[in-house]
Amino acid sequence: MRTISYFSIAALLGLSLLFFSLSSCTKKPESIGLDLVNDNQSFVGIDTTFEINAYSSIEDSVRTDETSLNLLGSRFSDVFGLSNASIYTEIRLSKVQPDFGDNPIPDSTILSLVYMDSYGNIGTELSLKVNEVMESFSKDSVYYADAEFEVSPNEMASMNFIPAPNDTIYIDSIPNPAELRIPLNNDLADRVFDPANVDSLGSSTSFLNIFKGLYISVGDVMVPGDGSILAFDLLKERSNVVVYYHNDEEDSLSYAFNINLFCGRVGRFQHDYSLSSDPVFLSQIVNGDTTKGTEKLYLEGLSGIQMEMWFTGLADWANQGNIAINQAKLILPVYSDGNSENDVTPERLVLFKYKEDGSIAFTTDQIEGDAYFNGTYSDGFNDYFFRLSRYTQSLLNGETDYGIVLHPSGKNVKAEDVVIYGTAPADNESARVRLEIIYTEIK
Repeated sequence: MRTISYFSIAALLGLSLLFFSLSSCTKKPESIGLDLVNDNQSFVGIDTTFEINAYSSIEDSVRTDETSLNLLGSRFSDVFGLSNASIYTEIRLSKVQPDFGDNPIPDSTILSLVYMDSYGNIGTELSLKVNEVMESFSKDSVYYADAEFEVSPNEMASMNFIPAPNDTIYIDSIPNPAELRIPLNNDLADRVFDPANVDSLGSSTSFLNIFKGLYISVGDVMVPGDGSILAFDLLKERSNVVVYYHNDEEDSLSYAFNINLFCGRVGRFQHDYSLSSDPVFLSQIVNGDTTKGTEKLYLEGLSGIQMEMWFTGLADWANQGNIAINQAKLILPVYSDGNSENDVTPERLVLFKYKEDGSIAFTTDQIEGDAYFNGTYSDGFNDYFFRLSRYTQSLLNGETDYGIVLHPSGKNVKAEDVVIYGTAPADNESARVRLEIIYTEIK
């Protein structure tokens, strides 16, 4: 079989394309090439009948250290089961060698976290705990979503709360995101007020010798459809720990511990997929039955679930002749069954190709930019699509199909998920995942 490269076709069509680009900006992809050669020497068509092999699987753990946002919460999905997110973070001195005055006495200690986003049912009450971290971790190290550090069994805080991520507070008449305020016990205050620890307050590094950090977690939500995952910006100035105290001379004093770019911050994500009530999900994700990708496909953030795909039918299809790809679009229809959990549908998906060694790389199409490559959710069509024209042409030209992989965008800072129709769903064949190709066959 002979094939014609995408770039050779571009050169071959150059004069005609130049003419028509001057005369019209609305030429349809399926009309490209019609006027190149005699009628008996070319054929322009549309095809979507190629065999596609696809399935979803649990993703390898992703990096979660020093991310732009930190996730906290628990959410129970009918489809995806139970997902939890928790936070490890260091805190640092706002001022070294602080002078707390004579006989400082703590009045209260408040941990504040600034809300940025939420996923799921924010009307569900969550049960929160804060524990002291007993094991060192570092900003300069790499950590993944399964990270786990030793924590004290003694709780610094335990409270129930209903999330309020949509609230607004006004500071100097300027609207700002609300914050979650968590009353801590006075263990931290007692430690920094202890004269025996004065040398540990000479720098933030030495402070870590007496207080390594906080672990913030939420108890399991065990009712399907309940619970939420909350996104916080720990780098906001109002995300901090403040000790309110008095001494022998003054009342209403305070000292802040910062959470900033110098702090180690690590997200921990946990999933129990066995709690899903979707039999296709259980077969495919929990039991590893990849044939179930014909029915449904699944994507989840929080270092959750990815989708892998191969265009196994392209080689046989291309045997019909020399093919020039005018346009190839991967269509991913969203499985819609009236489920109320659709509020966590990802706004955007990301796609990469696999290389021979199993690493991932950009496709040539992706380099064209987001407007061309796409991947955004279309509410009107209830689907996603990617343009893969150059990638498809490369496969026709003999490049090995090592497969592609898809994820929700921002999978370590967002708690989104979506169900996609499979490659040959029995209940809706017309809504299958498909590769739509507009092509010219040169004879």
